[in-house]
Amino acid sequence: MKGKLEKFKTKNAKGVLSLLAGNTIAQVIMVSGGLVLARFYGPEASGTYNTFLSFVAILSILTTFRLENIFVISKSSKAIRNLFSTLLILSTIVTFLFFLGYVTLEEIFSLKTSLFIVFLSCVAGLFTAWNNVQTSLFTKYKLFKSISNGIIINALFSIGFQYIFYLLNYKETGLIYGTIFGTVLSCIYYFMITKGRFTSVNFGLAKETILQNKEIIQYTLPSESLNAIANNLMTILIAFYFLKEDAGFYGNAAKVLVVPLVLLSNSMSKVFFQKSAGMITHRAHQLYDLSKKVILYNVAAIAVFLLLMNFIGIFILEWILGPEWKGLHVMTWILSFWILCRAALNPIQQIVVVIKKNHYAFYFNIYLVLITFITCIIGGLNKNILLTLSLYSFFAGIGYLIQLYFVMKELKRYKNIGK
Repeated sequence: MKGKLEKFKTKNAKGVLSLLAGNTIAQVIMVSGGLVLARFYGPEASGTYNTFLSFVAILSILTTFRLENIFVISKSSKAIRNLFSTLLILSTIVTFLFFLGYVTLEEIFSLKTSLFIVFLSCVAGLFTAWNNVQTSLFTKYKLFKSISNGIIINALFSIGFQYIFYLLNYKETGLIYGTIFGTVLSCIYYFMITKGRFTSVNFGLAKETILQNKEIIQYTLPSESLNAIANNLMTILIAFYFLKEDAGFYGNAAKVLVVPLVLLSNSMSKVFFQKSAGMITHRAHQLYDLSKKVILYNVAAIAVFLLLMNFIGIFILEWILGPEWKGLHVMTWILSFWILCRAALNPIQQIVVVIKKNHYAFYFNIYLVLITFITCIIGGLNKNILLTLSLYSFFAGIGYLIQLYFVMKELKRYKNIGK
């Protein structure tokens, strides 16, 4: 017990607090500003914006192949610097190829998302991918304050430019333009820090580094790609099967509930990943108790938030947003089970990389993608968006709990071996 508490003191506690502070400030800016802007722009523009964000989230994962995870577990500074430069080039090429592929599909099939929105998604997705690569590098060297500052810059300028574009009468795309400006500026800030890490690319060394960590290609890449698709595919499918307004309602309901996950889980996850990678060699038996403590803390905090949000907060939110957003509380109630189950797994989800059980997440994310498709098809055939969300929330939540069971079972094995 004493060892577990010590790990969250000094540098590691400061890392959590720094990221938590940055995420808190950023989320306050994004949520408070977003509420005002949602009232201005309305559900339809919000639906287009949420579809854009879904494409960005998927692209930012696919274009780097999640190879930035190697930074945290690699011991070679030379290999890390080389891979860092390689990923910047690789993500650019993959983004360009994706857009060409979408243009080709658009010529064959009639897709409902405009090419211009997809192009803007590619631009934002590329800069987001670069941000992810750089924050992974910062995590390796415990530069948590730099990550925090970048998050704040992104939030502040995104909201500011979204308001400016609204005043300029960009009612359909103003939210998108604002996000792109904020993402680019935060990326420039990160590049000001990482400019000394650039090196000429040695593709042979990059290949060797990747092969030494082949589990990431075998399981983490497909797993996190599937996870990004599953978590963001819902918005795209809602826009396809239902209305843009429905995508706007779903996006805002999910955003309101995911805020505490971003504040608590993501901040804890980065530091937990870095610490667990260091513990696995000599103190693996301590991972079970530490993970259990992190899970209980996160679930308790999220449960309190959900109670307050569903009984008080959501009705205040509907009043702030105006009559166009009436009925939002129904979706937050439906999605709460899914959020609570995610809260149990999210802060420790990257432990599967450390214990080399990446296939747990891989199998789960296959399930999650299938559930997303099936629930959208069922709801679409019945023209009932609430049916889709109810089925998804229940079955996706159960999936998170099943994966958590297998992760904790493996950590318990490490604990028993260490006795």
